[in-house]
This record gives sequence, C-alpha cells and structure tokens, in this order.
Amino acid sequence: MRRVTCEEYAQYIDIANSNQCGRVYPLSVAEGIQSGDIFVSSADASEVLFWTHCGFAYLSETVNDIFLKEIYEYMTDENMPRRFLLMTDSEKVESYFRTKENVVLERRSLFEYRENAVNAKIDVPKEFELKELDAGFLSKVSGNIVPSLFWKSADDFLLKGKGYCVVHNEEVASWAFSAAVSSQEIDIGIETNLKYQKQGLGMIVAKRMMQYAIEQGKKPVWACHYQNTASAKMAEKLGFVKTGECTIIKRKM
Repeated sequence: MRRVTCEEYAQYIDIANSNQCGRVYPLSVAEGIQSGDIFVSSADASEVLFWTHCGFAYLSETVNDIFLKEIYEYMTDENMPRRFLLMTDSEKVESYFRTKENVVLERRSLFEYRENAVNAKIDVPKEFELKELDAGFLSKVSGNIVPSLFWKSADDFLLKGKGYCVVHNEEVASWAFSAAVSSQEIDIGIETNLKYQKQGLGMIVAKRMMQYAIEQGKKPVWACHYQNTASAKMAEKLGFVKTGECTIIKRKM
C-alpha cells in the first residue's frame, strides 16, 4: 500500500465523511486538523485507510483481500511507530481478520447526541473550580485518556483543540477535551483522577465540553469500549443514545 502525501489529503474527505464507525476521526486527518496518515491500496487507489495519531484506523467502504493483506502485515509489524486499532462495521473485514491467530477482535459502542438534550446549568461543588485546560493545567494532566494521546503536541492541541478541567487546590481532578475535531463534530475524551472519582466531576467537564461543541456549531460525539459501562451510563445521562457498535481489530499483545 502507498502512503499518500499531505497535499493529497483533501481528496479523501468524502470517503472519510461516509465512515460509519466514527467519521470525526478520519475527517480530522483528511481535513488537516489533526495529524495522521492516509494510505491507499497498491491494487486500487479508491481503497483507503485512515490512521490517526491516537492509533484509531478506518477503512473506505470498499476493500479487497489484497488491501486487507497489506493492512494485516502492516498492523502486525512489531516495529509499528504507534498503536493500530482498526474500526470496522464490515462483515467482510471481520471475516478476514477472524482467520488470523495474532489479532484480537473487540467491540466499540457508538452514541449519538439528541438535540438540546443537555441541561445548560453546571453546578460545581464547593472547593472545586471549573477551568479551561490551558498550558499550565495541561502539564498537570496524567492518565490514560489525555490530549497527548490524540494530538501530536501540546501546542497543536492548544491551537486547534479545547478542553476543560475541574481543579482542587490547583490539582486537576477531572478533565474533558476534544479528542478528535472535524469541521462538523467534536469527539469528547474524558477522565477523572482516581483520587476524585465518584463525585460527579466527570459529568461537569463533559457537559462543558458538549456546550463548547454546540457553541461552535458542531455536534458532540461519544463512543467507548463496549464493556465500559460507566462511560455508557454517563453518555446516557448527558443526552446521548446508543446507535450501534463497530468492531475493533488490533494486534494481540
């Protein structure tokens, strides 16, 4: 397969926009908002793979076995520069990878926001403050779901992304941010410091990020691993409705 040049990315916007497993991620790359790679099949240039900075990968609707073989060999290379998580709703793609012994197939739940479902009021508990995730607070964020996983640099995130945090005595207790940004949508990443969990702080920052997305004229997006019941319940409380699932294909570690 061939890696296309950044100058060619705009040619693949329509293909990215038609993705059924979360179009905000492939669009973020095709529109040049976030870093990532785009590949085309060596056999057919209309078959496309989008690979984001965070490792999420998405396919065009049509792919043949030659391209799938190329992708399989690429994703199972031990010298991969970053993780590779292939998202698909294609039975053909699933069937192909189920025959491979060194890959794992899991599920990802997809949600859609109901218009005007979020309550505009945000109540912040005493001793906590709701702040914008600026450079100072960004340097204090540490966890599994953080801007550095999704953006190539802090400067890139601060220039093109957005985030909010709940702070206690200058310690970042919970944060939500734009994990993926397209011209139409913003995917919300969220995490709470273990020390401050079960206090409703995640709801506060998630709600503020949703408000920001809507203020920008964009649709908030939510997705999570199918076993992440806490994230699914939060999504429902925030006005999201589960619309389906896609398959996650990754190399067995």
